[in-house]
Amino acid sequence: MNRFVLALAFAWLGCAAAQPASPEPPIRVKGEREGRGAVVRAHNDGPIPVSVTVTFPELENLQSAERVPIVTVVPANTVLDLTRLAPVDAKKGWSYKLRFRYRYGSYTAGHDPAAMYRVPWLDGRTFVIGQAPGGRMITHLTPASREAIDIPMPEGTPILAARAGVVFQTVAENDAGGVEESFRSKANVVRVLHADGTIGNYVHLMHEGVAVKSGERIEPGKIIGYAGNTGQSSGPHLHFAVTRVVREGDELTEVSEPFRFYIGRPPHLFTPQFGLVVKADYSSPGIPPQVLRRPRPAGAPAPSAR
Repeated sequence: MNRFVLALAFAWLGCAAAQPASPEPPIRVKGEREGRGAVVRAHNDGPIPVSVTVTFPELENLQSAERVPIVTVVPANTVLDLTRLAPVDAKKGWSYKLRFRYRYGSYTAGHDPAAMYRVPWLDGRTFVIGQAPGGRMITHLTPASREAIDIPMPEGTPILAARAGVVFQTVAENDAGGVEESFRSKANVVRVLHADGTIGNYVHLMHEGVAVKSGERIEPGKIIGYAGNTGQSSGPHLHFAVTRVVREGDELTEVSEPFRFYIGRPPHLFTPQFGLVVKADYSSPGIPPQVLRRPRPAGAPAPSAR
């Protein structure tokens, strides 16, 4: 008797500072009997494309019409045939096992070099950028977080969308945080797909601090949540990163991209860096933000020029 063994799914989530668990995969990959063999189909019921890798740990008396591993992108709200499995010897029984891995977004995406990002807090408020590329890196050590920034701010501070896009993942139920590794998957997040296929990641939001829902289209300046201290975190702050999916051979991974904020009208573009004091102002011409200068202790020698 022919038999089917359906898929085991393994998900990766892109923010290295926090890896929130999804309640269920956004995509299903399964085999269905068709004629003398089977067809493998991917069902993406979500609002954004999903990149998928499919392998067959067991393939007995069957051959795949497509090269294995199968690496592809399944569009949003789509059922896609991935391959057909045909018996090598029609007189014998056959069996198979399949596994799939996925990442949100398309591995064919590329960051638009002209993209601009609004600072993710309310007009008139000022914050100092903490951990950022080019400064001392303490936790942003993985490909998915190397270009990320941390912005210390009080819990409950409104967080605004930095760029337009489609919300595709939210986590709001977590209510604790700390520096221990056990908190790594306990962060509340909002993730947004941009027009160029990159992803905006807003991490460490407060308990029940999400103000948008999956599938919602948002514009820059929309309140999407409230800052918190959930997940692996040493204090209230916003972790913000722009990431994209990449293919490395037959594997999928996620990397962060450099990005530029803008303030003012007309806009002034700048690259975030450690210690930069940034006031959100979108009604007057943009003024370049300055790096915070701490006063030198009395009696301390002046730094020498090198």
